[in-house]
Amino acid sequence: MMLPLLAAIVYSEITVERITEQSELMAGEANRAGQLSWELPEDLRQMERILRQYVVLGDPSLIDDYVVARNEWRRRSATFAEIPLIKSLAPKIGELMAMEDNAYRSLGSSGEGLPELQTTVTLILERSIAMADEAARIVDAERLSFRKRAEELRDRLMVGIAAALITALVLLLLGRRLMARLLSRVERAVQALGEGQLDRRIALRGPDDLKRIGERLEWLRCRLRELEEQRTRVLRHVSHELKTPLAALREGSSLLSDQVAGPLTPQQSRIVGIMHSNALRLQTLIDGLLRLQRAEHALDRFERVRLRFDDVIQQVLATQQLAVRDRRLRIMGTLAPLAVTGGREEITTIVSNLVANAIKYSPAGGTINLSLTRDGDQAVFNVVDQGPGIPKDDRAKIFEPFFRARGTANSVAGTGLGLAIASEFVHAHHGLLALLDSPAGAHFQVRLPLSREQS
Repeated sequence: MMLPLLAAIVYSEITVERITEQSELMAGEANRAGQLSWELPEDLRQMERILRQYVVLGDPSLIDDYVVARNEWRRRSATFAEIPLIKSLAPKIGELMAMEDNAYRSLGSSGEGLPELQTTVTLILERSIAMADEAARIVDAERLSFRKRAEELRDRLMVGIAAALITALVLLLLGRRLMARLLSRVERAVQALGEGQLDRRIALRGPDDLKRIGERLEWLRCRLRELEEQRTRVLRHVSHELKTPLAALREGSSLLSDQVAGPLTPQQSRIVGIMHSNALRLQTLIDGLLRLQRAEHALDRFERVRLRFDDVIQQVLATQQLAVRDRRLRIMGTLAPLAVTGGREEITTIVSNLVANAIKYSPAGGTINLSLTRDGDQAVFNVVDQGPGIPKDDRAKIFEPFFRARGTANSVAGTGLGLAIASEFVHAHHGLLALLDSPAGAHFQVRLPLSREQS
Protein backbone atom coordinates (compact mmCIF):
# COMPACT_ATOMS: atom_id res chain seq x y z
CA MET A 1 0.00 0.00 0.00
CA MET A 2 3.06 2.26 0.36
CA LEU A 3 4.27 1.42 -3.16
CA PRO A 4 2.46 4.34 -4.91
CA LEU A 5 3.89 6.82 -2.41
CA LEU A 6 7.39 5.37 -2.77
CA ALA A 7 7.07 5.50 -6.56
CA ALA A 8 6.01 9.15 -6.35
CA ILE A 9 8.97 9.96 -4.10
CA VAL A 10 11.43 8.21 -6.43
CA TYR A 11 9.90 9.95 -9.48
CA SER A 12 10.12 13.31 -7.69
CA GLU A 13 13.75 12.69 -6.78
CA ILE A 14 14.66 11.78 -10.37
CA THR A 15 12.73 14.72 -11.79
CA VAL A 16 14.25 17.24 -9.40
CA GLU A 17 17.71 15.88 -10.16
CA ARG A 18 17.06 16.21 -13.90
CA ILE A 19 15.78 19.77 -13.49
CA THR A 20 18.84 20.65 -11.43
CA GLU A 21 21.16 19.26 -14.09
CA GLN A 22 19.32 21.14 -16.85
CA SER A 23 19.40 24.33 -14.80
CA GLU A 24 23.13 24.05 -14.18
CA LEU A 25 23.77 23.26 -17.85
CA MET A 26 21.67 26.18 -19.06
CA ALA A 27 23.31 28.54 -16.56
CA GLY A 28 26.76 27.49 -17.79
CA GLU A 29 25.81 27.96 -21.43
CA ALA A 30 24.21 31.33 -20.68
CA ASN A 31 27.35 32.52 -18.90
CA ARG A 32 29.59 31.43 -21.78
CA ALA A 33 27.27 33.01 -24.31
CA GLY A 34 27.22 36.27 -22.35
CA GLN A 35 30.99 36.33 -21.97
CA LEU A 36 31.63 35.58 -25.65
CA SER A 37 28.99 38.13 -26.70
CA TRP A 38 31.17 40.73 -24.96
CA GLU A 39 34.57 39.34 -26.07
CA LEU A 40 33.77 38.98 -29.81
CA PRO A 41 33.04 42.70 -30.39
CA GLU A 42 36.17 43.55 -28.39
CA ASP A 43 38.23 41.30 -30.68
CA LEU A 44 36.74 43.02 -33.73
CA ARG A 45 37.48 46.45 -32.26
CA GLN A 46 41.07 45.33 -31.69
CA MET A 47 41.25 44.14 -35.30
CA GLU A 48 39.78 47.47 -36.46
CA ARG A 49 42.34 49.49 -34.44
CA ILE A 50 45.24 47.47 -35.86
CA LEU A 51 44.04 48.13 -39.42
CA ARG A 52 43.78 51.86 -38.73
CA GLN A 53 47.27 51.89 -37.28
CA TYR A 54 48.54 50.06 -40.35
CA VAL A 55 46.99 52.69 -42.60
CA VAL A 56 48.74 55.46 -40.67
CA LEU A 57 52.10 53.81 -39.93
CA GLY A 58 52.41 51.28 -42.74
CA ASP A 59 54.30 48.97 -40.39
CA PRO A 60 54.20 45.39 -41.81
CA SER A 61 54.42 43.93 -38.28
CA LEU A 62 50.94 45.24 -37.62
CA ILE A 63 49.66 42.72 -40.15
CA ASP A 64 51.10 40.01 -37.91
CA ASP A 65 49.28 41.56 -34.95
CA TYR A 66 46.09 41.55 -37.00
CA VAL A 67 46.56 37.87 -37.78
CA VAL A 68 46.91 37.09 -34.05
CA ALA A 69 43.76 39.09 -33.21
CA ARG A 70 41.97 37.57 -36.19
CA ASN A 71 42.78 34.01 -35.10
CA GLU A 72 41.58 34.73 -31.54
CA TRP A 73 38.32 36.16 -32.92
CA ARG A 74 37.77 33.16 -35.18
CA ARG A 75 38.48 30.73 -32.31
CA ARG A 76 35.97 32.50 -30.05
CA SER A 77 33.44 32.71 -32.89
CA ALA A 78 33.69 28.95 -33.44
CA THR A 79 33.21 28.37 -29.69
CA PHE A 80 30.26 30.78 -29.70
CA ALA A 81 28.65 28.86 -32.59
CA GLU A 82 28.99 25.54 -30.72
CA ILE A 83 26.95 26.66 -27.67
CA PRO A 84 23.69 24.60 -27.83
CA LEU A 85 21.66 27.36 -26.18
CA ILE A 86 22.21 29.71 -29.13
CA LYS A 87 22.68 27.16 -31.89
CA SER A 88 20.20 29.13 -34.02
CA LEU A 89 22.89 31.83 -34.43
CA ALA A 90 25.50 29.40 -35.79
CA PRO A 91 24.69 30.14 -39.48
CA LYS A 92 25.06 33.89 -38.90
CA ILE A 93 28.39 33.39 -37.15
CA GLY A 94 29.58 31.24 -40.05
CA GLU A 95 28.48 33.94 -42.47
CA LEU A 96 30.48 36.62 -40.58
CA MET A 97 33.55 34.39 -40.48
CA ALA A 98 33.23 33.78 -44.25
CA MET A 99 32.91 37.55 -44.91
CA GLU A 100 36.06 38.28 -42.92
CA ASP A 101 37.93 35.42 -44.56
CA ASN A 102 37.09 36.64 -48.09
CA ALA A 103 38.12 40.19 -47.25
CA TYR A 104 41.34 39.01 -45.62
CA ARG A 105 42.25 36.95 -48.69
CA SER A 106 41.80 40.03 -50.91
CA LEU A 107 44.46 41.87 -48.87
CA GLY A 108 47.56 41.94 -51.08
CA SER A 109 51.17 42.42 -50.08
CA SER A 110 51.00 46.07 -51.10
CA GLY A 111 47.81 46.61 -49.07
CA GLU A 112 45.51 47.28 -52.01
CA GLY A 113 42.60 45.33 -50.37
CA LEU A 114 42.92 47.12 -47.03
CA PRO A 115 39.92 49.47 -47.44
CA GLU A 116 37.65 46.54 -48.22
CA LEU A 117 38.96 44.65 -45.17
CA GLN A 118 38.39 47.70 -42.95
CA THR A 119 34.86 48.08 -44.24
CA THR A 120 34.19 44.36 -43.74
CA VAL A 121 35.52 44.36 -40.16
CA THR A 122 33.42 47.42 -39.31
CA LEU A 123 30.33 45.74 -40.78
CA ILE A 124 31.09 42.50 -38.91
CA LEU A 125 31.46 44.50 -35.68
CA GLU A 126 28.05 46.08 -36.15
CA ARG A 127 26.49 42.71 -36.88
CA SER A 128 28.30 41.12 -33.90
CA ILE A 129 26.84 43.75 -31.57
CA ALA A 130 23.39 43.08 -32.99
CA MET A 131 24.00 39.32 -32.72
CA ALA A 132 25.06 39.75 -29.05
CA ASP A 133 21.73 41.47 -28.36
CA GLU A 134 19.92 38.65 -30.15
CA ALA A 135 21.86 36.06 -28.11
CA ALA A 136 20.81 37.86 -24.92
CA ARG A 137 17.17 37.74 -26.04
CA ILE A 138 17.51 34.02 -26.83
CA VAL A 139 19.01 33.36 -23.39
CA ASP A 140 16.24 35.34 -21.67
CA ALA A 141 13.58 33.53 -23.69
CA GLU A 142 15.16 30.16 -22.88
CA ARG A 143 15.28 31.06 -19.19
CA LEU A 144 11.62 32.01 -19.26
CA SER A 145 10.73 28.80 -21.11
CA PHE A 146 12.76 26.76 -18.63
CA ARG A 147 11.01 28.47 -15.73
CA LYS A 148 7.63 27.66 -17.25
CA ARG A 149 8.63 24.04 -17.82
CA ALA A 150 9.90 23.83 -14.24
CA GLU A 151 6.61 25.24 -12.93
CA GLU A 152 4.62 22.82 -15.07
CA LEU A 153 6.78 19.97 -13.87
CA ARG A 154 6.35 21.13 -10.29
CA ASP A 155 2.59 21.16 -10.76
CA ARG A 156 2.71 17.66 -12.22
CA LEU A 157 4.83 16.52 -9.29
CA MET A 158 2.35 17.98 -6.82
CA VAL A 159 -0.53 16.29 -8.63
CA GLY A 160 1.42 13.02 -8.76
CA ILE A 161 2.30 13.17 -5.07
CA ALA A 162 -1.29 14.04 -4.18
CA ALA A 163 -2.55 11.16 -6.32
CA ALA A 164 0.00 8.85 -4.72
CA LEU A 165 -1.08 9.96 -1.24
CA ILE A 166 -4.73 9.44 -2.10
CA THR A 167 -3.96 6.05 -3.63
CA ALA A 168 -1.92 5.06 -0.58
CA LEU A 169 -4.72 6.23 1.70
CA VAL A 170 -7.32 4.31 -0.28
CA LEU A 171 -5.14 1.20 -0.26
CA LEU A 172 -4.58 1.67 3.48
CA LEU A 173 -8.31 1.90 4.11
CA LEU A 174 -8.97 -1.09 1.86
CA GLY A 175 -6.18 -2.99 3.61
CA ARG A 176 -7.61 -2.15 7.02
CA ARG A 177 -11.07 -3.17 5.87
CA LEU A 178 -9.72 -6.42 4.46
CA MET A 179 -7.73 -7.06 7.64
CA ALA A 180 -10.82 -6.29 9.73
CA ARG A 181 -12.82 -8.78 7.68
CA LEU A 182 -10.12 -11.42 8.08
CA LEU A 183 -9.87 -10.78 11.82
CA SER A 184 -13.66 -10.85 12.14
CA ARG A 185 -13.60 -14.37 10.68
CA VAL A 186 -11.08 -15.40 13.31
CA GLU A 187 -13.14 -13.64 15.98
CA ARG A 188 -16.33 -15.41 14.90
CA ALA A 189 -14.52 -18.76 14.90
CA VAL A 190 -13.10 -18.16 18.38
CA GLN A 191 -16.47 -16.90 19.62
CA ALA A 192 -18.16 -20.02 18.27
CA LEU A 193 -15.64 -22.15 20.17
CA GLY A 194 -16.25 -20.13 23.31
CA GLU A 195 -20.00 -20.56 22.95
CA GLY A 196 -19.62 -24.31 22.61
CA GLN A 197 -20.56 -24.52 18.92
CA LEU A 198 -18.26 -27.45 18.24
CA ASP A 199 -20.23 -29.13 15.43
CA ARG A 200 -19.42 -26.54 12.76
CA ARG A 201 -16.13 -27.10 10.94
CA ILE A 202 -13.73 -24.12 10.91
CA ALA A 203 -12.19 -23.25 7.53
CA LEU A 204 -10.77 -19.75 7.08
CA ARG A 205 -10.15 -18.52 3.55
CA GLY A 206 -7.53 -15.92 2.75
CA PRO A 207 -3.74 -15.61 2.98
CA ASP A 208 -1.63 -18.59 4.00
CA ASP A 209 -1.15 -17.21 7.51
CA LEU A 210 -4.91 -16.98 8.00
CA LYS A 211 -5.37 -20.49 6.63
CA ARG A 212 -2.82 -21.79 9.13
CA ILE A 213 -4.70 -20.05 11.95
CA GLY A 214 -7.89 -21.69 10.68
CA GLU A 215 -6.18 -25.08 10.70
CA ARG A 216 -5.06 -24.60 14.30
CA LEU A 217 -8.55 -23.47 15.30
CA GLU A 218 -10.02 -26.52 13.57
CA TRP A 219 -7.60 -28.71 15.50
CA LEU A 220 -8.66 -26.94 18.70
CA ARG A 221 -12.34 -27.45 17.82
CA CYS A 222 -11.82 -31.17 17.28
CA ARG A 223 -9.86 -31.42 20.50
CA LEU A 224 -12.52 -29.53 22.47
CA ARG A 225 -15.24 -31.65 20.94
CA GLU A 226 -13.35 -34.79 21.87
CA LEU A 227 -12.86 -33.57 25.44
CA GLU A 228 -16.51 -32.54 25.66
CA GLU A 229 -17.63 -35.95 24.47
CA GLN A 230 -15.34 -37.58 27.01
CA ARG A 231 -16.74 -35.35 29.75
CA THR A 232 -20.28 -36.17 28.71
CA ARG A 233 -19.56 -39.90 28.67
CA VAL A 234 -17.91 -39.74 32.08
CA LEU A 235 -20.79 -37.72 33.52
CA ARG A 236 -23.39 -40.10 32.12
CA HIS A 237 -21.43 -43.14 33.22
CA VAL A 238 -20.88 -41.80 36.73
CA SER A 239 -24.50 -40.70 37.02
CA HIS A 240 -25.70 -44.09 35.85
CA GLU A 241 -23.36 -45.92 38.21
CA LEU A 242 -24.43 -43.73 41.14
CA LYS A 243 -28.16 -44.06 40.54
CA THR A 244 -28.38 -47.76 41.42
CA PRO A 245 -26.57 -47.62 44.80
CA LEU A 246 -28.17 -44.25 45.49
CA ALA A 247 -31.63 -45.68 44.86
CA ALA A 248 -30.81 -48.59 47.16
CA LEU A 249 -29.54 -46.18 49.82
CA ARG A 250 -32.64 -43.99 49.51
CA GLU A 251 -34.97 -46.99 49.59
CA GLY A 252 -33.12 -48.50 52.56
CA SER A 253 -33.24 -45.26 54.51
CA SER A 254 -36.97 -45.02 53.76
CA LEU A 255 -37.52 -48.57 55.04
CA LEU A 256 -35.51 -47.85 58.16
CA SER A 257 -37.40 -44.59 58.66
CA ASP A 258 -40.69 -46.53 58.37
CA GLN A 259 -39.29 -48.97 61.02
CA VAL A 260 -39.91 -51.95 58.75
CA ALA A 261 -36.87 -53.69 60.25
CA GLY A 262 -37.92 -52.85 63.77
CA PRO A 263 -38.28 -49.89 66.07
CA LEU A 264 -35.52 -47.21 66.13
CA THR A 265 -34.22 -45.15 68.96
CA PRO A 266 -34.52 -41.36 68.64
CA GLN A 267 -30.79 -41.11 67.85
CA GLN A 268 -31.09 -43.80 65.18
CA SER A 269 -34.09 -42.00 63.69
CA ARG A 270 -32.06 -38.79 63.40
CA ILE A 271 -29.22 -40.67 61.69
CA VAL A 272 -31.65 -42.32 59.27
CA GLY A 273 -33.21 -38.91 58.55
CA ILE A 274 -29.81 -37.44 57.77
CA MET A 275 -29.02 -40.36 55.46
CA HIS A 276 -32.35 -40.02 53.66
CA SER A 277 -32.11 -36.22 53.22
CA ASN A 278 -28.54 -36.42 51.91
CA ALA A 279 -29.52 -39.24 49.55
CA LEU A 280 -32.30 -37.03 48.19
CA ARG A 281 -29.88 -34.08 47.93
CA LEU A 282 -27.36 -36.22 46.06
CA GLN A 283 -30.11 -37.41 43.71
CA THR A 284 -31.12 -33.79 43.12
CA LEU A 285 -27.49 -32.87 42.43
CA ILE A 286 -27.08 -35.70 39.92
CA ASP A 287 -30.30 -34.72 38.15
CA GLY A 288 -29.10 -31.10 38.10
CA LEU A 289 -25.78 -32.11 36.55
CA LEU A 290 -27.58 -34.04 33.83
CA ARG A 291 -29.88 -31.08 33.14
CA LEU A 292 -26.87 -28.74 33.03
CA GLN A 293 -25.11 -31.05 30.60
CA ARG A 294 -28.22 -31.08 28.41
CA ALA A 295 -28.54 -27.29 28.69
CA GLU A 296 -24.94 -26.76 27.59
CA HIS A 297 -25.69 -28.69 24.39
CA ALA A 298 -29.18 -27.33 23.85
CA LEU A 299 -28.31 -24.91 21.04
CA ASP A 300 -30.40 -25.90 18.00
CA ARG A 301 -31.00 -29.37 19.51
CA PHE A 302 -34.52 -28.95 20.82
CA GLU A 303 -37.83 -28.94 19.00
CA ARG A 304 -38.95 -25.38 18.36
CA VAL A 305 -42.64 -24.65 18.74
CA ARG A 306 -44.69 -21.50 19.07
CA LEU A 307 -45.98 -21.08 22.61
CA ARG A 308 -47.49 -18.40 24.78
CA PHE A 309 -44.86 -17.17 27.21
CA ASP A 310 -47.50 -15.91 29.67
CA ASP A 311 -49.19 -19.34 29.72
CA VAL A 312 -45.86 -21.01 30.57
CA ILE A 313 -45.40 -18.59 33.48
CA GLN A 314 -48.93 -19.30 34.75
CA GLN A 315 -48.30 -23.05 34.56
CA VAL A 316 -45.07 -22.70 36.54
CA LEU A 317 -46.83 -20.59 39.18
CA ALA A 318 -49.50 -23.27 39.48
CA THR A 319 -46.86 -25.92 40.23
CA GLN A 320 -45.22 -23.63 42.80
CA GLN A 321 -48.45 -22.79 44.67
CA LEU A 322 -47.65 -25.11 47.58
CA ALA A 323 -44.25 -23.46 48.22
CA VAL A 324 -45.81 -20.00 47.85
CA ARG A 325 -48.56 -20.85 50.34
CA ASP A 326 -46.14 -22.38 52.85
CA ARG A 327 -44.01 -19.20 52.90
CA ARG A 328 -47.07 -16.90 52.77
CA LEU A 329 -45.69 -15.11 49.71
CA ARG A 330 -47.58 -12.75 47.41
CA ILE A 331 -47.12 -12.88 43.63
CA MET A 332 -47.67 -9.47 42.00
CA GLY A 333 -47.37 -8.12 38.47
CA THR A 334 -48.90 -8.31 35.01
CA LEU A 335 -48.25 -10.70 32.15
CA ALA A 336 -48.76 -9.51 28.58
CA PRO A 337 -50.03 -12.11 26.08
CA LEU A 338 -46.80 -12.67 24.16
CA ALA A 339 -45.72 -15.63 22.02
CA VAL A 340 -42.19 -16.93 21.57
CA THR A 341 -40.66 -19.76 19.56
CA GLY A 342 -38.54 -22.36 21.34
CA GLY A 343 -38.46 -25.57 23.31
CA ARG A 344 -41.43 -25.95 25.64
CA GLU A 345 -39.52 -27.90 28.27
CA GLU A 346 -36.51 -25.59 28.06
CA ILE A 347 -38.52 -22.36 28.44
CA THR A 348 -40.50 -23.95 31.26
CA THR A 349 -37.20 -24.79 32.98
CA ILE A 350 -36.03 -21.16 32.60
CA VAL A 351 -39.17 -19.78 34.25
CA SER A 352 -39.30 -22.53 36.88
CA ASN A 353 -35.69 -22.02 37.98
CA LEU A 354 -36.06 -18.24 38.26
CA VAL A 355 -39.37 -18.41 40.12
CA ALA A 356 -38.09 -21.18 42.42
CA ASN A 357 -34.98 -19.12 43.11
CA ALA A 358 -37.13 -16.09 44.04
CA ILE A 359 -39.36 -18.22 46.30
CA LYS A 360 -36.34 -19.82 47.95
CA TYR A 361 -34.65 -16.53 48.87
CA SER A 362 -37.72 -14.41 49.63
CA PRO A 363 -38.47 -13.83 53.32
CA ALA A 364 -41.68 -15.31 54.72
CA GLY A 365 -44.60 -13.02 53.95
CA GLY A 366 -42.63 -11.22 51.24
CA THR A 367 -43.64 -10.19 47.74
CA ILE A 368 -42.39 -11.44 44.38
CA ASN A 369 -42.99 -9.18 41.40
CA LEU A 370 -43.34 -10.86 38.00
CA SER A 371 -43.86 -8.97 34.75
CA LEU A 372 -43.94 -9.89 31.08
CA THR A 373 -43.73 -6.99 28.64
CA ARG A 374 -42.76 -6.31 25.07
CA ASP A 375 -39.68 -4.33 24.03
CA GLY A 376 -39.41 -4.08 20.25
CA ASP A 377 -39.13 -7.63 18.89
CA GLN A 378 -38.35 -9.14 22.30
CA ALA A 379 -40.36 -10.53 25.18
CA VAL A 380 -39.02 -9.25 28.52
CA PHE A 381 -39.66 -11.34 31.67
CA ASN A 382 -38.69 -9.77 35.02
CA VAL A 383 -38.47 -11.56 38.36
CA VAL A 384 -37.89 -9.34 41.42
CA ASP A 385 -37.77 -10.70 44.98
CA GLN A 386 -37.21 -9.19 48.42
CA GLY A 387 -34.43 -11.52 49.45
CA PRO A 388 -30.87 -10.66 50.54
CA GLY A 389 -29.83 -9.83 46.98
CA ILE A 390 -26.51 -10.55 45.29
CA PRO A 391 -23.29 -8.85 46.50
CA LYS A 392 -21.58 -6.82 43.77
CA ASP A 393 -18.43 -8.94 43.98
CA ASP A 394 -20.45 -12.09 43.21
CA ARG A 395 -22.53 -10.79 40.28
CA ALA A 396 -19.97 -11.73 37.63
CA LYS A 397 -20.05 -15.38 38.78
CA ILE A 398 -23.75 -15.78 39.57
CA PHE A 399 -24.45 -17.81 36.40
CA GLU A 400 -21.53 -20.20 36.88
CA PRO A 401 -22.32 -23.82 37.88
CA PHE A 402 -22.22 -24.58 41.63
CA PHE A 403 -21.66 -20.94 42.54
CA ARG A 404 -23.67 -19.61 45.46
CA ALA A 405 -23.53 -16.02 46.61
CA ARG A 406 -21.96 -15.23 49.95
CA GLY A 407 -24.44 -14.97 52.80
CA THR A 408 -26.85 -17.44 51.20
CA ALA A 409 -24.80 -20.62 50.90
CA ASN A 410 -25.54 -21.76 54.45
CA SER A 411 -28.97 -20.19 54.99
CA VAL A 412 -30.76 -21.68 51.95
CA ALA A 413 -30.36 -25.20 50.58
CA GLY A 414 -29.56 -25.59 46.90
CA THR A 415 -27.21 -27.08 44.34
CA GLY A 416 -26.06 -23.86 42.68
CA LEU A 417 -27.12 -25.14 39.25
CA GLY A 418 -30.51 -23.48 38.68
CA LEU A 419 -29.27 -20.14 37.34
CA ALA A 420 -26.53 -21.83 35.28
CA ILE A 421 -29.11 -24.11 33.62
CA ALA A 422 -31.46 -21.17 32.99
CA SER A 423 -28.62 -19.13 31.48
CA GLU A 424 -27.64 -21.93 29.09
CA PHE A 425 -31.24 -22.44 27.94
CA VAL A 426 -31.73 -18.68 27.41
CA HIS A 427 -28.53 -18.54 25.37
CA ALA A 428 -29.70 -21.52 23.31
CA HIS A 429 -32.80 -19.47 22.41
CA HIS A 430 -30.60 -16.52 21.32
CA GLY A 431 -31.79 -14.53 24.30
CA LEU A 432 -30.25 -12.81 27.29
CA LEU A 433 -30.44 -13.51 31.03
CA ALA A 434 -29.10 -10.68 33.18
CA LEU A 435 -28.96 -9.62 36.81
CA LEU A 436 -30.10 -6.00 37.07
CA ASP A 437 -29.55 -3.46 39.81
CA SER A 438 -32.28 -3.44 42.44
CA PRO A 439 -32.70 -1.36 45.62
CA ALA A 440 -33.62 -4.52 47.52
CA GLY A 441 -33.48 -8.21 46.72
CA ALA A 442 -32.50 -9.63 43.32
CA HIS A 443 -33.82 -8.59 39.91
CA PHE A 444 -33.40 -11.11 37.08
CA GLN A 445 -34.45 -10.26 33.53
CA VAL A 446 -34.94 -12.64 30.60
CA ARG A 447 -35.11 -11.39 27.01
CA LEU A 448 -36.30 -13.80 24.32
CA PRO A 449 -37.08 -13.08 20.65
CA LEU A 450 -40.79 -12.93 19.87
CA SER A 451 -42.25 -15.37 17.37
CA ARG A 452 -42.32 -14.15 13.77
CA GLU A 453 -46.11 -13.90 13.76
CA GLN A 454 -46.04 -11.47 16.68
CA SER A 455 -42.84 -9.54 15.88
